Amino acid sequence: MEQNTFELLDEVEKDIVEVPTEPQLKEYEKLLLDERDRKDVEKAKNLVSFGCFSQETKTEVNFNELEQIKMSKKYKGRFDLYRNKETLELLFVCPLVEDNKGDEDERTDLKPYAYDVIAIEQMDNEAYVMVCKSAKNNLKSSVRLAYKFAMVFYIINIAVAACIFLYNIFQGIGNGVADFKAFINLIFSTFYYSGTYISGVLVASPLIVLMMIKYKKYKDQ
Repeated sequence: MEQNTFELLDEVEKDIVEVPTEPQLKEYEKLLLDERDRKDVEKAKNLVSFGCFSQETKTEVNFNELEQIKMSKKYKGRFDLYRNKETLELLFVCPLVEDNKGDEDERTDLKPYAYDVIAIEQMDNEAYVMVCKSAKNNLKSSVRLAYKFAMVFYIINIAVAACIFLYNIFQGIGNGVADFKAFINLIFSTFYYSGTYISGVLVASPLIVLMMIKYKKYKDQ
């Protein structure tokens, strides 16, 4: 009887020893997983900005099929990013909870009554790269057009201000300038009547210089 008891204990100890444990990830494997998450976060945000998504409100979301992707902060301050374990589909999910802040019986244990889900359109890396290039080309065209428009508007503003200033000067001289003091008064009055256009040039000039610097850096990138 005693021998049987010891044998039984031996079997139990064997069972305890042989319980499988989850393998620990190596450091390079952790780095690879972190890089994968980083790329998926970047991809999801880019595709949303490009309009490659569908958005709907769902009453239920099966989180057992999803794995959460780490982000430094929530997308738009309220969305978490998830990856479908089987299909690898990327989803932004925001739980919708009844707002009872300020109520006398305010509760913090309320469960979401629905979920706001942004489903990212699935595409392979080749298609994703093409979409990114196309979006960047469209952005470059828009930036270039806005830059040219701003420069043309600035030059027109300078030309109009100069024409109005010279017109007032010549008109004053044509009416007669008795002495140097009268000429100085003419200059001041000309600046006064042309002040709106000259002020526009003075305000726009540093902004144009800053824009030129930014645009040069943008082209270099």
